[in-house]
Amino acid sequence: MNITRLTVVTLAFFFLPLTLAGQDETQPVSPLLDMVTVDPATGFATLTWIPSVSPDVGSYVIYTYSGGTATAVDTVKTPFVSDYTHTGSAARYRSVTYVVAAMDSSLNISPLSNSLSTIFLSAVNDTCNRRILLSWTPYENSSHPAENYLLMVTEGGGPSVTYETLGVSVTSYIFAADDSDTEYCFHVTATANAESLSTSNRVCAISSSETAPGWVKVDAIMVEGGVMTLAGSYDPATDFDDFHAVKYNPLTSSWLVAASAKGSGGIVSFVLPPADTGMINLYAVTAINSCSLPVITSSPVRNIVLTSTLTGTRIDLRWNNPLLSDEVLFSIWRDKGEGWDEIEINLSDTLWSDDYSLFASGVTAPTVAYMVTAGVHDLPAGAPLHRSTIVIIQVSENIFVPNAFTPDVPGPNEMFRPELSFVPQGYEFMIFNRSGVRLFRTTDYGEGWDGRHNGVSLPPGVYLWSLRLITPSGSTEVRTGTVTILP
Repeated sequence: MNITRLTVVTLAFFFLPLTLAGQDETQPVSPLLDMVTVDPATGFATLTWIPSVSPDVGSYVIYTYSGGTATAVDTVKTPFVSDYTHTGSAARYRSVTYVVAAMDSSLNISPLSNSLSTIFLSAVNDTCNRRILLSWTPYENSSHPAENYLLMVTEGGGPSVTYETLGVSVTSYIFAADDSDTEYCFHVTATANAESLSTSNRVCAISSSETAPGWVKVDAIMVEGGVMTLAGSYDPATDFDDFHAVKYNPLTSSWLVAASAKGSGGIVSFVLPPADTGMINLYAVTAINSCSLPVITSSPVRNIVLTSTLTGTRIDLRWNNPLLSDEVLFSIWRDKGEGWDEIEINLSDTLWSDDYSLFASGVTAPTVAYMVTAGVHDLPAGAPLHRSTIVIIQVSENIFVPNAFTPDVPGPNEMFRPELSFVPQGYEFMIFNRSGVRLFRTTDYGEGWDGRHNGVSLPPGVYLWSLRLITPSGSTEVRTGTVTILP
């Protein structure tokens, strides 16, 4: 007796009494498994078969069949019944394959019948497109070939109706769920000549759709420490939390993903590639649905790139407008060595100049840095500002001495003193008349001459000055020259 027959016989002994064993060893003829179907309401699988032609068949054994292995389910202990309902079937969870075998009065088991499988239907709720994706295993029965499938649909607890008739080669369907938050239940039936051949399990899904944000915007693009970040916001009344920062490519006229981030509570932020800080690019924020598709995109915004030129003591700054509008106000920030100071506000132009000689005496670092911030007129308090790249001006140990001043005219030229690009280590500044009489002396580099001697204003004319100081680098500088008091 071969191994397969031994396995079947052993299983048969589990279901039948042993009193008839051993009478003969002739196997009965196999029955023909005719149909397999599923009750959509219960998930029970029902089998029908054409009985074995052998005269002494006393029962039929029901098996599930997978990977070449038959597992006994039950025994029908009468030759006069040719159908069986498997109440413990897994057909509601997957396609199940069945076979049957005939058993005679001597417990001889026939070879296994042909196999038939249940139709298994699955459903996936595609919320981003408001649809339900259906797919099922094909009906295969050469004795009863099908002509088509009937897609049966139950909506919101109503009756099951034929929704669509599909060709027998079709095993998937996209169901458009017109109503959100509605339960739809489905099953398919293979038919021929209007006769039901096999029905699938029943599967249900509640339709839903994602709520896209009503708006998305870029609040600011900021450069700090060589890193460029993008701060964005969006309508918080949304199911979306996936966002892309996209950058415009002028060569291909397309938008490319520069960074991805998760949003929370209407706020999203991105770290952008550092290589982009020195180039002006267009950026936008795009909301992404659960199908990884862009749904809504903000208006584009540019990063601010600040440049500078130095001509003598004049520093010229130039930058770009980050927004595609004129409703932008700019601020200039300068760092002389002790932190950032906002030195100009509410600028509407993108050009600005600074005179190094006017603040050189307050510089405490080897460089002077500038940056620009930008915001719209009605920017809420606490909202982020656009922040430019930083430009660095190399500071040299320069000494600037005017050649004329007007002591009796109020204004920036009423005092005479050297302007330094550094804080000196030692300092002496003196004024003489043309006869060599000393009129003024100070060791305070911040103190200037007001054109007086002993409290008396001196007449217009040419006067002599001398300067002796020690620079931060340790060198001693001695300068002399003339200055004119203008009438």
